[in-house]
Amino acid sequence: MSVAVQSAPGHTSVLTDFNFIIPTKEKPYFYTISAPPEGKLSTNVASESHKVNVTDLRSLPEEERARFTIDTAGFQIVKHESAEKDFVDEEAITTKYYKETEDRLCREKTGAKRIYIFDHTIRRAPHTAAPGPAVRGPVQRAHVDQTPKAGAARVFYHLPEEAERLSKGRVQIINVWRPLKPVVDAPLAYGDYGSIDPEKDVIATDLIYPHRTGETYSVKYNPAQRWYYLRDQTPGEVVFLKCYESEVVPGRALLTPHSAFLDPTAPAGAPNRESIEIRALVFYKE
Repeated sequence: MSVAVQSAPGHTSVLTDFNFIIPTKEKPYFYTISAPPEGKLSTNVASESHKVNVTDLRSLPEEERARFTIDTAGFQIVKHESAEKDFVDEEAITTKYYKETEDRLCREKTGAKRIYIFDHTIRRAPHTAAPGPAVRGPVQRAHVDQTPKAGAARVFYHLPEEAERLSKGRVQIINVWRPLKPVVDAPLAYGDYGSIDPEKDVIATDLIYPHRTGETYSVKYNPAQRWYYLRDQTPGEVVFLKCYESEVVPGRALLTPHSAFLDPTAPAGAPNRESIEIRALVFYKE
């Protein structure tokens, strides 16, 4: 059960249930394939639910909202209307929409010299669907898409001939998350990096593909964490989520925990949340 509450004078938040990892002695893992090797479960991750206040960014004064950037908080809201509307033509997505995201979003908003988009995920399944490799619904589990180890490895995996040179400069992985229609059901929440303990709040978790093993972070519960979302987010409102940062500087956000959650104010029978998430390597030197 979850309810809408006042978190601070003038700030509206939602008290809802979030799923966090239960730490174990064995390293957590997920298999991306539907049939893992004999004797192995698809995952050994066990979760526990905790009540979390998620503050609606729309309820904050504009000057307060402006302080949330990918370098200060790990996330940032960017207004941008895409020329693509339907997101059903894969070729149009990987050519026109990729190009638009590179130029009009990542490069323009970050000042980066080079962008390489390596992946995207479209989610249209209901939040009640059982998760699996072929079922793309909202992920109702606090997580970060990359660990520092995995983020650095992505450069060598996708750009092997240039990786050594590119890795000498600043590198980020930024997820560009856009709703395909206004979000009513299962909005996306993101944790303010300033409230995260990057040593204690995250646990490296293997993501096992058929031919390689990546690594993500599962997130542990910490009552000090501060979570935010954008109520009724529209397709013209994009979220940047920083998933990797190679240049460690005091005060700079290195990662962004995020999770879908159930909005208690959503009407019964609300349409499924639909979204596209672009994952981009961002380089600040050629």
